[in-house]
Order: sequence, then C-alpha cells, then structure tokens
Amino acid sequence: MIIIDELYSITMFEAGNGDSFFVRCEGKYITNILIDFGYSNTYKDHIEKYLKAMAINNEKIDLAIITHYDQDHISGGIRFFEDNGFSDKPNIISVSEVWHNSYRHLNIKESDKELTKEEKEYILENSIVVEQNRNKGANDTSAKQGSRLAANLKYYEYNWNSMFENKAIMYRANNSIILNQEVEVMVLSPTPKEIENLQKVWKKELKKKFPTIELSDDEIFDDAVECISLMKRPKSVPFIKDTSTSINLENLAGREFQEDTDEINASSITCIIKFKEKKILMLGDSVPSTIEAQLKQIYQDSDFPIIFDAIKVSHHGSMKNTSSSLLKLIDAENYFISTNGSGHGHPDIETIAKILTRKNNGIVRKIHFTHKFSKFGFLDSEELKKKYNYELHYKVKSEDTLQIYL
Repeated sequence: MIIIDELYSITMFEAGNGDSFFVRCEGKYITNILIDFGYSNTYKDHIEKYLKAMAINNEKIDLAIITHYDQDHISGGIRFFEDNGFSDKPNIISVSEVWHNSYRHLNIKESDKELTKEEKEYILENSIVVEQNRNKGANDTSAKQGSRLAANLKYYEYNWNSMFENKAIMYRANNSIILNQEVEVMVLSPTPKEIENLQKVWKKELKKKFPTIELSDDEIFDDAVECISLMKRPKSVPFIKDTSTSINLENLAGREFQEDTDEINASSITCIIKFKEKKILMLGDSVPSTIEAQLKQIYQDSDFPIIFDAIKVSHHGSMKNTSSSLLKLIDAENYFISTNGSGHGHPDIETIAKILTRKNNGIVRKIHFTHKFSKFGFLDSEELKKKYNYELHYKVKSEDTLQIYL
C-alpha cells in the first residue's frame, strides 16, 4: 500500500501489569511490529479488534516479537496464534515473521535417543499451565489449558526465527534486520552470554522435573521449558528498601541499585527499531548492564547520550532494571511504562527519579503510563515539573490504548 504522509507511532495496549506494544511505520510502505501480547484477555479484550481492523485494510503484522517467557508477555500470544490458525490461511491477520526463543533454538540436548511413547505422555502431562488473565485472577473463558506458544507456532507453520536461520534471536555484530527500504531492527540482546545462562537454567530445571529422561531434540521439550519458565518465580534477592517518606527526587534517584538476577528476564529480546531518521528502544524486561555493554560495543563514546524518539522502560519500571549508568548513555523525549501496579508494585519511584533528575539534554521528558498511581501524586507538582522539565501522561481509563506519534 502506497501512502503520502510519513508517520511513526507507538501504541501501548491496556495489559494490566503486563506488556503489549505496537509500532507502526507509515512511509512509502506500512510496516507493523507487535511486541508482546500481554495476558490472554489483553489480546481478546484489547488487541484482537485492532488486528481485525488492520486485516480489513489489507494490512499484516510484519514482525511479531515475544521478548521472553513470562505470563504477562506471552499468554495473549498463545491465544492469538491458536485463534489465527494456519499462517497461510489466517483467520484474523497475516503474520510474516515471529521472533521467539524456545528450547529448539538452544543447545541443550544430551542424547539423540528417541523418547518412548510413555516418556512423551509423561512430559506432556507435566507440561500444562493454565494461562492467567491480566488481572492475575483465576483462569477465565479467555484462558485455555494445555495450549502452548511453541506448539502453536510449529503446528500452524509460522515463519519462526527464519530471519536468524531458525536459530536463537540474539545480537549479531553489524547485522541489523532490514524489513524493507525504510525500517530496520537492530537486536541488542540477548547476547551469547544470556543465551548460555538460559540454557543452564532450562537444563537444570528440566533435569529436576524429568530426572530419568534424557534430553533430546524432540519438540515436546519446547512445551516443557515453556511450562517451567511460566511456573518459575523470579529469584528473590535480599534488598533493604528505604522506607523513609522522602519525596526528594535526587535522594530517591541516589538510592542503592541492585540489578535483577533473573535469567529469564535477562534473556529478553531487546532491540532498536529504526524508521528513516527516527528510532525507538524496546527493552523488554532486560537488565541494564547487558544493554549498557551492548551500546558501548556498538556506538562510539562521542555518540553518548544517544537520543531516541522513545524508550520502552524495562520491566514495568522496576528499580532493578534501570540504572543510572545506563541512563547516562540514553535519553528520549518519550518514555513508556506499562503496568497497573499489581503483583510486584511496579513502577518504582526510584526508576522515575533516575529518569527525571539526571542531566537534561535539552528536551522535555514525557513519561507515558497505562495507569495513574496515587503514590506518584507529588510528581504532579508544577514546581517539580518546571525544575526537572518533564510531563506525565496517562492512558484514559476507558480506552484500549495510549498512542503517541513521534
């Protein structure tokens, strides 16, 4: 489809405490990228209608990225690919390419021995997870038992990691993925280090769950690692949180930083999406040390801070996933944080303070939230907004999305 205007937009879907983002590039071509699906009813209640409207206009999803295994990122995708059916005859919308790292993309197998029928049945019976809805409640009519993302992608014959020769999506030096003449995607992470750590975790957990079964290249292990990942709770790291009631932003920004140690979060697919001269940084639930190292490897010292048009803040604004050292390297006019605060209480005020109080790079920083939080009420102070040059924006409660044109 040929159009005249050039528009670059990012849309943040209502996803409870989860993530689902839609990036749209309108130039000579229309390019649509969907990053994560949130919970099952994130897709059914908010995303599905948009995809159907796109299909009516003969549009497609050029790239769907499932950043990592977490209920709040993956569950809606499980339902979508099942509803959409076969890739060559989609019920909802055509999807050109899917990026998602599973067992088959990692070097975990320890034997070429074929599994017995009994072994397969045992693994399958013990690899069932009931999808949660975005409100973290009990399973509802949007949740299906036993349906798995990897199984759906395989069965319905989607192009799955085909742009990476059907191998793991990971950083490759000087190798951006060109979607068309206008849009390219540069993968920052995972790096081989994060992939290796994920391999170790999955192998350890598989052997714990199935101690008498040798790990092979049977596709049933895709289901098994999906179950393990979705059931595995993030490791708890002792952290003495400052319980003072101080609202001094600079003091909040200076609080001790302890990085997230969860290997699954660290394995998030993160990327820079470039549309002509504009670029967005999508950080999944990544850890800052990885992103910082990658940016320093790719860019020259003179390039910092890199000014993006938008940054999707890692892990719903968790204090363990945004560091001051990373923020010295990057900045943007628009920051996106998706969460309703349930579960882990994200976003953390320390993250907001770090974003707002550092050296100003001549821009008004706008933070876009899917929900408004009473704990951040003091940030509406006109005095603070003037001092630190920022704005706060919130999704309208009754709306499916918050959309910004860049």
